[in-house]
Amino acid sequence: MKRFFYLFLFVAFAYTVSNAQHEAHYTHFMYTKQLLNPGYVGSKGSPNLMGLYRKQWIGFDGAPESQLVTFNTPFFDPRVGFGIAVSRQVTGDFTEYLGNISYSYDMINQDGLNLRLGIMGTLKHLGLSLGQNIRNPSDPIANQISSGDFTKVGGNVGAGLYLNVKDAYIGFSVPNLLRREIGNSDNPAEEQPHFYGMAGAIIPVPDSKFSIYPNVLFKYVDNAPYSLDINLSAIYNKIFTIGASYRHGQENGDSIDFLANYQVNRQFGLGVAYDLTLSDLSDHNSGSIEVMLSYIFGKKNPDMTNPRFFF
Repeated sequence: MKRFFYLFLFVAFAYTVSNAQHEAHYTHFMYTKQLLNPGYVGSKGSPNLMGLYRKQWIGFDGAPESQLVTFNTPFFDPRVGFGIAVSRQVTGDFTEYLGNISYSYDMINQDGLNLRLGIMGTLKHLGLSLGQNIRNPSDPIANQISSGDFTKVGGNVGAGLYLNVKDAYIGFSVPNLLRREIGNSDNPAEEQPHFYGMAGAIIPVPDSKFSIYPNVLFKYVDNAPYSLDINLSAIYNKIFTIGASYRHGQENGDSIDFLANYQVNRQFGLGVAYDLTLSDLSDHNSGSIEVMLSYIFGKKNPDMTNPRFFF
């Protein structure tokens, strides 16, 4: 059984690099925009730090586990943004480390209207260590793992647009513009560009302390199913946020997700999320969880009345 599981992981890894599957995704996608769109950095108007932990498919041995830390800030000028992000994802014996640096510039800079153009550089380390668990001479990737280990380090560049219009945002990005070979020179696989579209808004409910907060994220890459995340949340008194998401693939639904966030004070916030799996894996796991922490630096009293505080 264990040998079969290692075979499953190896095939999944080969399929991932050969067919350009999506990058890691998060239920708190409305708070991890920096990882996907460099135009986002600096848009809050204050330095902010975010950390996130995700455990996917609880109870499934070797299932993905991710950690993500991002920081972005205006840089000398409110129109200029700078950000860094670091992430780690482990799936069985497969480990991915990613780091990127982002820069953005606000091309409009008007009250209630901001359009940021961003660029980013990314460095990624891929590693697979199987030891003597599996050998498949007919597999081109297996052939190059003569010592039981496979590593690949490479870079990429990306770009994005991020538009704030009063109480709404919309963004388009390609975080990896270059087609990059993964594998040996005789049998290379190719990393394909990933295309993202995102949008959201804060809609106050008249005569109440509630606001409606819808968000969507669309992901597409050649030779892989598209993915669409749709979230609808409610914000109470600018302190509590609770919502639900639906993640849809090209053929069927992948999960229903629930999230809650608490703004402890004007600087510090925390959030949790739980994903209920809808795919065939639902019989083999107990769902997925996320925990998120955020902190806003700079101003003593960040303006929570500004919708960008929540974007």
